[in-house]
Amino acid sequence: MTIIQIILLAASAFFAFKIYEHTQGLQDPQESQSEPEVKTVDIEALVEEADKAYDAGHLLEARELLKQAHEHNRSIPELSNRLGFVTSQMGNHEESLKLYNHSLSLKEDDVTHLAIASELKALGRLDEAEEHYKKAIALDPEYEVTYFNYANLLVDMKRIAEAKMMYERALEIAPDLDAAKEELERLNGR
Repeated sequence: MTIIQIILLAASAFFAFKIYEHTQGLQDPQESQSEPEVKTVDIEALVEEADKAYDAGHLLEARELLKQAHEHNRSIPELSNRLGFVTSQMGNHEESLKLYNHSLSLKEDDVTHLAIASELKALGRLDEAEEHYKKAIALDPEYEVTYFNYANLLVDMKRIAEAKMMYERALEIAPDLDAAKEELERLNGR
């Protein structure tokens, strides 16, 4: 073999080796790369920051933080309720209602029925609101706030005798509920 042949053989071997290396690097991307980094979201930290923002009167910031947490995990009823509450405070009762209904689909509880009833009342859907007050009472017949709010709805519906009974029931449970005392006195003074 001549020197030129040896150089050509070496060059061919070198290029063959480089081609081999290149083709080995062209594996399926899932095989050649490590697992993609999963971005973890600290829901508790987001909720804590949202609470601070809410307490400071920054409703928009609180809502955005809660939205991030909710988008990351939609299976936490309390998170839907918190977001629903802040959304309601911002005046978006339709969106709030959707969030509360989502929470209710995950877990039925009296507080969520109470929240739904409040949203429905705000939207003028009084008959639907009444149904949710009744469901809330069935789930927890010892929560005075439900009776008080239900009584307020009954006043709006001009069903005064029933409203008085609801205020009285609220006072049976919580005798120091001044708002119920005042409303009952006002109705009795009619």
